[in-house]
Amino acid sequence: MADPLSFAVLSMTTSLAGLVMRGAAVAVDPSWCSAASLPGEAVNTWRSIWTLMRGRGGEENPLEASIKARLQKQVDAASERYERTGVTRSALAGTVTEIEVALKELSGDDATVLEAVRFPDRFEMYLRRRTAGRRRYVETTAEPFFDDLTRIVADEFIRLTPGSRGFDIAAFNQLLAGRDQLVAGQNQLLKGQAETRERLDKIVDSINNTRNTPPQSQTTPKRIHFGSRPTVTANFVSRAVESQLFNAIITRAEPKTVLTGMRGTGKTQLAAAIATKCEKEDWPLVAWINAASRKELVADLYELATRISTDTPKSTRPDIAIQRCLDAMSSADTTNRLFIFDNVDNFDDLKGLIPRGNGIRVILTTTRHLDWNSLGWSPIRVGTFQRDQSISILCERTDDTNRDAADQIAEVLGDLPVAVTQAATTARNERYTLSEYLDRLNSFPLATTIEKREGGNYPETVSTALWLACKTTVNIIKRKNPKQGRLAIQQISMLSLLAAPGVPIRWLEEDADRENAKKSLSALFNSSLCQTSTDNRKALIHRLQGRAFRENYLINEAEKEYILTSIIQTLENVVAHTSYNPPREREEMYDLIEQLSAIASQEYSQSLFTKPAMATILERTLRTALELGMYQAALTLVNSVAKASDTLGAGHPDILSSRKSLADAYLLEGQVEKAIALLEQNLKHSKTIPDTTHHNTQKLRNSFMSTLRAGGGINKVTTHHQQIQKDHPHTLGPDHTEIFASRNNLAGAYREAGRLDEAITLYQQNFVDTDYFLGPDHPYTLASRNNLANAYQEAGRLEDAITLYRQNLQDRTRLVGPNHPDTLATRNNLANAYRDAGKIEEAIPLLEQNLKDCIHILGPYHPHTLLSRNNLANAYQTAGRLDEAIPLLEQNLKDCIHILGPDNPDTLFTRDNFACAYQATGRLNEAITLLERNLKGCTRILGPHHPHTLNTRHRLADAYRTAGRIEEAEALFETPSDSEDDQDGTEEDPDQEAGD
Repeated sequence: MADPLSFAVLSMTTSLAGLVMRGAAVAVDPSWCSAASLPGEAVNTWRSIWTLMRGRGGEENPLEASIKARLQKQVDAASERYERTGVTRSALAGTVTEIEVALKELSGDDATVLEAVRFPDRFEMYLRRRTAGRRRYVETTAEPFFDDLTRIVADEFIRLTPGSRGFDIAAFNQLLAGRDQLVAGQNQLLKGQAETRERLDKIVDSINNTRNTPPQSQTTPKRIHFGSRPTVTANFVSRAVESQLFNAIITRAEPKTVLTGMRGTGKTQLAAAIATKCEKEDWPLVAWINAASRKELVADLYELATRISTDTPKSTRPDIAIQRCLDAMSSADTTNRLFIFDNVDNFDDLKGLIPRGNGIRVILTTTRHLDWNSLGWSPIRVGTFQRDQSISILCERTDDTNRDAADQIAEVLGDLPVAVTQAATTARNERYTLSEYLDRLNSFPLATTIEKREGGNYPETVSTALWLACKTTVNIIKRKNPKQGRLAIQQISMLSLLAAPGVPIRWLEEDADRENAKKSLSALFNSSLCQTSTDNRKALIHRLQGRAFRENYLINEAEKEYILTSIIQTLENVVAHTSYNPPREREEMYDLIEQLSAIASQEYSQSLFTKPAMATILERTLRTALELGMYQAALTLVNSVAKASDTLGAGHPDILSSRKSLADAYLLEGQVEKAIALLEQNLKHSKTIPDTTHHNTQKLRNSFMSTLRAGGGINKVTTHHQQIQKDHPHTLGPDHTEIFASRNNLAGAYREAGRLDEAITLYQQNFVDTDYFLGPDHPYTLASRNNLANAYQEAGRLEDAITLYRQNLQDRTRLVGPNHPDTLATRNNLANAYRDAGKIEEAIPLLEQNLKDCIHILGPYHPHTLLSRNNLANAYQTAGRLDEAIPLLEQNLKDCIHILGPDNPDTLFTRDNFACAYQATGRLNEAITLLERNLKGCTRILGPHHPHTLNTRHRLADAYRTAGRIEEAEALFETPSDSEDDQDGTEEDPDQEAGD
């Protein structure tokens, strides 16, 4: 059988060749040529390509053959690499197909083709924009392959495009060899590349005048089905209310509809039914949002926003990303979009989060009885079954014609749909006649009465029927296999205590006896006691069913303790598992965070937080989330840490660590004040418990001071670190690692305060002591030597710095190898010192090697890779190689914004460097635009007095002066309104505290 991946690559090759041919057609067409304003040698080369690709009869196109050979080799290498990580060939083939479709769409867009011809070096940017929406159709595990494939295709186009920096003239001449169409001046093309670039840079951007139709935005995939909702059960009962709902949503297009009624009436099933219908009718967007709390609602909407707008940086705050998404939807000219907010408990939770716009329909499901009409919603009341419906269901599903017995059962159950259907299922599974089931129901001990949300109670027999359904289902499983019966109880217990919207199926199947666990769960699904979500990822139990189980089975303290221990073990296994597959690990971590966040808001799950192991689970979860860059997700656990803090104590070691991780997440998101507030809590509570007065308190002080430094509170930092230095020798001894850490922090504070000589003295002392007490190969010693070298470099003692950096590079290479991240960082430091010393020719090879190694080892988007690319660009700039520096800086800024967000300190630093490069080439207007944006960001994120803010202000003033804007330059140096006190203060009342 033919390999689908090979077929896909062949098709993609044809599409890429077609795009090149389309580019040639545009370049040689007189009506387009004037708009493109191409140099003569570029037009001649395009003309040769046009001739080469036409009129070959049945022969294989030589250009297409060349593309095929190169692409097949590169795709084979990449696909083999990803197959080793577990990505299937079908997933890889699907990825290639998405790129092929994007190339075809791009070929049909004259405006984009024209830009690609004019500015071929920007083609990767055009292609990434075009493929942004298609990336969402690719399996999660294949997304990195999609990114690599985009780059491979873009590089091949650039290689074949005259006027690009990567144009391979030798390969092109080889294709033309032996053909009469080879133009006489072709061999001079390489020589004229510099002139081509210069002339292209001077072209007046008239492209907008040539566009007849703007390119269609690709930021939104054509169809999005979002959320884990329950499947519509096989025995779903159609009712008049279903027609009423379908008429409101599909016929009348009501923008806001609310399904109200007590639990168990089938509101969620009705909503799931309309969602299924809309998906089958190809509505472009069907989203299922868990709305039991504001936190769950925001989490789902944030994830949806990142799905809809694929260019949303991962660092964008949820409220901002959601608002941007809602704004975009309100102005989009799209019809038929459905949002379902399931299980709304507090209507105020929806404030500011309800989508509006053309064709948008929103459905709420809720037990609340409000004056919905006055609130602007169209209410549909979902009540119980009609008596005839209840009788029909009971008789038909049990094959029993005793309508009188069915009538009595329906009467005692109040015709509640969930109770009636479970009664029918229990009677059928146990082979009871309806009379026998009625007797069983009446003789069974009455279960705890369940209260209704809006007052009153359900009939007592409702809880009994639901509990009886659980017992009989488990007994049936036990009779077939006792072990599966015990596992079924454990699985029902987990479903009733963990997140109500559902629990990952793989968690329920994780057991030493996995085969029996899978079979017991399948039996629960077959019994209709539990359901799967439509994406088959989660299992869920009706909220009333779960409550009946909890209040009748888990009242036994011994059983409850056993179940709590089982749940804790499951969570521990999840957090301890390392998949070595980043996409899979992120998915696992998202699921874990969702569960930990949900159980913190569910009153019946609170007993889990009495277990000390929960603090450890939270600590490990937060640490892993930060390692994976999941800062926003980590911050959803603030309430969970607070709950654990309330029950286990604010000074519990794992609570302290969890609070520190939350502070790190806030800091990485640029919310310094909230980070400081959390760490102040840590410092406060660490002093109130035994055994933390010395080592742990000092460690927390160091963390607090590092964060305070990031917030610009230099005066506070210096005072605190001086106190720490006084305390340490008396409490820890002179050779304790915390001595070295606090001395290093104090040196850093001195350095940021401009007291460089005092900083160097401390760094020197640290280096001598670590070398003496810990040995020359200890990580602290290597770090101390690096910090001292860095301070020497800042003080202008460059030869001293170079000597230390050289020794560090030699030692790190020997100890951890040439490809270790620490070795790469040391090589980078040495190169920067060479550059500062004017030895730029010695610096550039080191930086080029570092960038190559970082991309290979860490990947193209790792922070160290971004730093390496930035440093190489700076070196090129210093060497006068601006044409090589600017593309690197442009790529870096784009990646920083996408990965870190537009206001991350590293993004600000990168934008500043890019602006300087523009200014050096005389592109003042572009430089000023970047610097103005940077100054706003620096002032807001770092504060008006931070060294980087001051540096940016000076650079912007210099650019203004060069541009003749003297008054604007002078205005920059008026006294900033922010005072030191404003800068050092903390929020008096942070949004939420993690267990004060």
